[in-house]
Amino acid sequence: MPLKQVVFIALTAVFIPAAVWFASRFHWAERLLVAGALFSTCYLIDINFVSMEHYRGDTRGFEFGVTDWMIIALMIVMLRSPRWQHKRPELLPPNGTLMLAYVGLAVISIAVSYVPIYAGFGVFKLIRAMAVYWVAYNYLRSEEDFQFFLMVLAAMVAFQFLLVIQQRLGGVYRARGSTPHSNTLALYINMMNMLFMSFLLGAHDAGWRRYVYLGALGLGTLIVLATFSRGALAMMVMGYGLVTVLSLFDRAHGYKLKTLGLMALLALPFVIKLAPAIIERFETAPEEAELSRHQANDAALAMGEDHFFGIGINNFSYALNETGYSRFVPFEVDRGIVHNIYLLHVAELGWIGLGVFLLMIGGFFLMALRIILLRRDNLISWVAIGIFAGMATLWVQSLLEWAFRQTYLTVEFYLLAGFLAALPRVDQTMRRQQRLQKVQRVLLLTRLAGRARRGLERTRPGPAHPL
Repeated sequence: MPLKQVVFIALTAVFIPAAVWFASRFHWAERLLVAGALFSTCYLIDINFVSMEHYRGDTRGFEFGVTDWMIIALMIVMLRSPRWQHKRPELLPPNGTLMLAYVGLAVISIAVSYVPIYAGFGVFKLIRAMAVYWVAYNYLRSEEDFQFFLMVLAAMVAFQFLLVIQQRLGGVYRARGSTPHSNTLALYINMMNMLFMSFLLGAHDAGWRRYVYLGALGLGTLIVLATFSRGALAMMVMGYGLVTVLSLFDRAHGYKLKTLGLMALLALPFVIKLAPAIIERFETAPEEAELSRHQANDAALAMGEDHFFGIGINNFSYALNETGYSRFVPFEVDRGIVHNIYLLHVAELGWIGLGVFLLMIGGFFLMALRIILLRRDNLISWVAIGIFAGMATLWVQSLLEWAFRQTYLTVEFYLLAGFLAALPRVDQTMRRQQRLQKVQRVLLLTRLAGRARRGLERTRPGPAHPL
C-alpha cells in the first residue's frame, strides 16, 4: 500500500473519533463540523484506493476524502449524541425508496458489467452522495439552520471566485476553479446562483444578508462568465428567467421589480465588456466536437438495446474503446464518454435504469413544485424556487454533458436535494415558532393590561368620608 494511503487511513482513524467527541459535547463544535463538511465540498481532498488514473470513465478509483470524514462524523453524532435524542433522524428520507432503487440497479450492473471494478467505483460514489443527502435532510431543522447554510454557500462562491481570479491572472482562458473542468465549475456555480437570486428577490427584509446574497450572486455570475461555457451561459440566462417568473408568481410586488432593475444596471457594464469574447466563443465552436457527440450518442443507444441492465455503471468508456462498439467512433482520440447523462444511463444501466433515474430526479422537482404552488412568499418558497431553477439548469444542460457523474456535481445535487426534502419539516418548525410567539405576545399584553388595571385601581380616589 502506498505511503499516502497509509497516512490517510491513519488520519481518518484519528479525525473521525475526535470530531465525534467534540461535536457530541459542544454545540459550537457541531456547527463547525457542519460548516467544514459543507465547505469541503467545494474543494475536494480525496484519495483513490485501487486507483486507475488512466481509465477515461467518470470515476477512476474508490474515492474517499475529507468530506467523507466529516459526513461520517456527523452521522454518528446525529445518531448517538444525547443532544439529538429528541430529534430522531429518519433512516429513510423522502424519495429514499427511488434512490435506493437507483443504487440497487447500479449494484446489479456490477454483475453484468464488462469490468466489475469500474462499476464498483461508480456504486461507491453514489453511496457517498446518498450519505450527504441523509445528513443534509436530517440536519436541516429550522430557519436558523438554513440561514447558516446559506452563509457557508456564499463563502464557497467567494472561494471559487478567488481561484478563478488566480487562474485568469495566470493566463488560463477558461477558468475551472477547484473542479476538473470549466464546464463542471459553471454547472456547479449555476445551481447556487439560482438560490441566491431567489433569496435576493424574496427576502426584502433580510437586512445585511441582502448584501451577502447580492455579492454571492454577482461573484457567481462572473465565475460562470469566466468559464466561457456555452451551455452554462445559456442555462444561466434561462435559470435567472425561471427564478424571476416563479418569484413573481409567488408574489409580485414593487421590491422585486426594483431589485431586478438594479441587477440589470449592475450587470450592464460586464455584459458590454465580455459580450465580444462570449460571441466569439459561440461562433468558433469546432464542428468536429458536435460530430463526435452524435457518434457517441449512437454507441450509447446501441449498448442500451443490446443489454437489458446495461453494460455496467462507469463502463461506457471501456466498452467504447475495447469492444465492437468502437465502430461507432472511428477516431480513438474521440472515444471518451457520451456527453448526454440520459444516454449514458441507457448505456450503463439500460432503459429501466434511465426510467428509475428520471423518476428519482422528477421526485425532487415535484417536492419543489408542491411548495411553490402554495405561494407562501417566505423562506420555504424561496428555497424551493432557487433549488427548482438550479436543478433545471443542471438537467437541461445534461442533454449535452455527463458532468453529473463528476463528484463535485454529484455531491452538490444530493446536498441541495436534502435541503429541499427537509423544507416541510422546517415549515412546521417555523409555524410552531410563529404560534408560540403569538401566544407569548398575548400573554405579555394580558400581563401588561393587568398591571395597568391594578395601577389604575391604586390611583383611583376612594369614597369621600363625611366631615
